[in-house]
Amino acid sequence: MENHLSLLEQLVNIDSGTGDQSGLRRVAGIISSLASDLSCNWETLKAADGSEHYYMHRGEGKLILLLAHLDTVFPPGTVAKRPFKIEGDYAYGPGVSDCKSGVVTILGALSRLAANWPKYQIGCLFNTDEEISSPGSREIIKRLAGSAAAVLVVEPAEGQNLTVARKGIGRFTLDVYGKAAHSGSNYQDGKSAILELAHKIIAIQALTDFSQEITLNVGEIKGGSRPNIIPDYATAEIDLRIKKAGQDQKVIAELNRIVSGSTIAGTTCKFSGSITRPPMELTAANLNLFNRFQVIGKKLGIELGKVESGGGSDANLAAETGVPSIDGLGPIGGGHHSESEYMVISSLQQRIDLLAEFLRTF
Repeated sequence: MENHLSLLEQLVNIDSGTGDQSGLRRVAGIISSLASDLSCNWETLKAADGSEHYYMHRGEGKLILLLAHLDTVFPPGTVAKRPFKIEGDYAYGPGVSDCKSGVVTILGALSRLAANWPKYQIGCLFNTDEEISSPGSREIIKRLAGSAAAVLVVEPAEGQNLTVARKGIGRFTLDVYGKAAHSGSNYQDGKSAILELAHKIIAIQALTDFSQEITLNVGEIKGGSRPNIIPDYATAEIDLRIKKAGQDQKVIAELNRIVSGSTIAGTTCKFSGSITRPPMELTAANLNLFNRFQVIGKKLGIELGKVESGGGSDANLAAETGVPSIDGLGPIGGGHHSESEYMVISSLQQRIDLLAEFLRTF
């Protein structure tokens, strides 16, 4: 356990926010050295957008693909302010749970197999842009997943559970244009972009349908310059969550209908965006993977449950290829993307044991 925690401390204490090439390469350098010790091949894969991702693999035949990301949401300098620390059964630090403990889980499990490698291929993709929805690595993920027998995503666990389904995510921007005017001397000449946006926000939020598990959230709005000027511009960022493939089509059609008209005469709109992560639907194949993990967990004294998450991950991209996929195989943690992010230390060895035994007996 001390070696695993030492490695985790080493990784956490390197700033590696998305786009921080220096930090990400330093993290990758540590992992590549360990890959050599495990007799694994190591490749740097460059995406079409120039981002770099790393693929470690060993063996031949059918492929089991493991996914974990090296990037965090935190800016350079974060580690200096709050480095890795341990308090009781909790470890703290930027990315300690999401997802550097997942990386340690993979390396710990593979070290258990190194002397007696399974008679199939294990591939591990460590991407560097997951926190911004994997724009560069998504095609790499889908290419590797498309040839795999199963995809195991080592994101942090929600309690003693594995994730068998995830919602799809859409991100959209609505820009509204009006006409500026002085609110005192020529109020009636103005066309308020903010007021028009307000009408549209109400209509957009009304598209939420809990019975179908479809939700929309206008989470960020901007507009105006001064209280005595009728605003000629306003913008909103919209989050869409869907449970099943195809649900987005009707919602997007309704969004286009809403933005095509106007309540405040003289205002116009521009609407853009797309589905950034397709839904990872609950399938019999995913449940079969869960059942296999659950049996192994019981042998190890771990009672595993299953959850369907409203959040997205690279499991969404892998599942789109139709390959059996499961997520949440990393240690238990919480407070993600915040200063209170933590990992439960006792769960790290449990998850290493669980993953190693699954891979040994697949």
